[in-house]
Amino acid sequence: MKNESILTQATEHELGLAVFQNLYALFRAMARELDGELLESDDLSRHHSFPTNPMFKGVWATRLSAGNADKTIEETIAWFKERNAPYFFWWTGPETTPNDLPQRLHAHGLIDMAEQQKELAAGIKQTELGAPCMIAELDKMNESVLAKTPRGFEIREVANETELDDFKKVFVETYAIPEWAGQAWVDATLKVGIGKTPWRMFVGYLNGEPAATNMLFNGAGVASVYAVATLPSAQGQGIGAAITLKPLLGARDNDGYKYAVLFSTEMGVKVYERIGFRMTKHRINRYLWRNG
Repeated sequence: MKNESILTQATEHELGLAVFQNLYALFRAMARELDGELLESDDLSRHHSFPTNPMFKGVWATRLSAGNADKTIEETIAWFKERNAPYFFWWTGPETTPNDLPQRLHAHGLIDMAEQQKELAAGIKQTELGAPCMIAELDKMNESVLAKTPRGFEIREVANETELDDFKKVFVETYAIPEWAGQAWVDATLKVGIGKTPWRMFVGYLNGEPAATNMLFNGAGVASVYAVATLPSAQGQGIGAAITLKPLLGARDNDGYKYAVLFSTEMGVKVYERIGFRMTKHRINRYLWRNG
């Protein structure tokens, strides 16, 4: 994002927390750009905006006491029900309190990442522990992976509705998510305007056919990627590594970012390690609430 302070000389601890701060900056951007609601307090933050995908509706930065946690969970669920939200995510991490919040969320009907595979994203492999958080220095990336893709592979930043639809198709097919979940990114991008969103979308084409996706978001002083996907038929050729790395190098060379952060699927860890990311001790989890 423009006009923000870029993180420099960061410690391992600061970079680990930047995984979460970048995500929170994305939520703020969603609420701002999509005319949504954003409420932040010392206890927790929440956002609610168009469209349906639960990425656009969520709770994060939770710091509750054991004494008020259940009441706050009930009040928060009621808040989303009042807005007719079909879903929302409740995000947790190393600074979340109380420590037993996951168990309390389960008791109120929310399900963790592993359980979500059964009904929302069969292709996103996670455990009940959540997604591994990873960090990297952008001046130490393995740029050689860019030369190891198949002939006929090219990466384009989404510039029109056809390419935006290609992004959706690859994302939906790769992770076996509902069509509406992918369409949400199309709808949100069209509402703001292609080329005007704070998130930048990329499609990798193999012999002219869409085969991979990535979404770059710069926020909280670091660069990050989301929605990294490669069609099963195109995997194992270095495509995922290349489409992850190239936008991050653009954030480094064009915007001055020093660090990259992300949270990974279990399958993605090796790919990210190959291009220069390393694991932190942190994991991020998200608990899904469904209306009814």
